[in-house]
Amino acid sequence: METSSIWIFGILIRDKEKEDGCVQKILVQYADSIKTRLGLFDVEHRKSHPQGLLLIQVIGSEKEMERFEKEIYMIEGVEIQHMMFES
Repeated sequence: METSSIWIFGILIRDKEKEDGCVQKILVQYADSIKTRLGLFDVEHRKSHPQGLLLIQVIGSEKEMERFEKEIYMIEGVEIQHMMFES
C-alpha cells in the first residue's frame, strides 16, 4: 500500500484571465486532497496585474500528486513546482 505524503505546490498563472478557469477546474477535482490554498498577488497592481501565484498544500500518494502536477503542467501559461515531505 502506498503511503500519503505532504506536498506543497507553487502554481504561477501568467495570465489569470486566460488560464485561471483551467487551473480552477483541476483544483476542484482534487478538492478532497487540498488542505491549504493561498493566493498571493501584488497589492499595488492586484486589479491590473495579469499574474497570480497559488501555494497549495496537498496530502496524497506520490502517484496521485504526480498526476495532479502533470495536469496543471499541461496548461499553457502555467508553471508548477513542488516540495514533498514524508509523513
